[in-house]
Amino acid sequence: WFSLSPLPSNGIYDNEMTALAVANSNPSVIYAARRMRFEYSSPPGVYRTTDDGNNWSDITSNLPDSLYYTSIDVSQTDANTAYIALAGLTAGEKVYKTINGGTSWQNISYNLPNAPVNAVKVAPGTGRVVAATDFGVFVFDGGTNTWVDESLGLPNVIVSDIEFNPA
Repeated sequence: WFSLSPLPSNGIYDNEMTALAVANSNPSVIYAARRMRFEYSSPPGVYRTTDDGNNWSDITSNLPDSLYYTSIDVSQTDANTAYIALAGLTAGEKVYKTINGGTSWQNISYNLPNAPVNAVKVAPGTGRVVAATDFGVFVFDGGTNTWVDESLGLPNVIVSDIEFNPA
């Protein structure tokens, strides 16, 4: 088990978690995001621990600080590679990637539509990044830096999460 209590706090409502991900390759590495609270002037935050939650580092550097973090997922094979999804209607601010444990983040939103991204997941065994949005499901093609709409056949609904069936 781990504790979220060491996360930095500016007040009683600051530590409302919106996303949590444990690295499969090293379960001592955990990423967490907390929501923004406009009414308390509390910015959102993204944090990482490498010691089962005993100590947390703020890794919010160069991430947008005016949007909600909705989802975090960690590479199946590399605890330093993670993805974070953002909600909101700010064009080009949808999905970010880190390859160094959150020291820096790269915006990989590219051609995603201007809609909230509700979840981001790495497909097991493939390394493909999948995004659930208010406009359907998109898969990232890292070779061309484009998101491909994979919603063909889905009804026009909001996709709020993604799960994979390894079987």
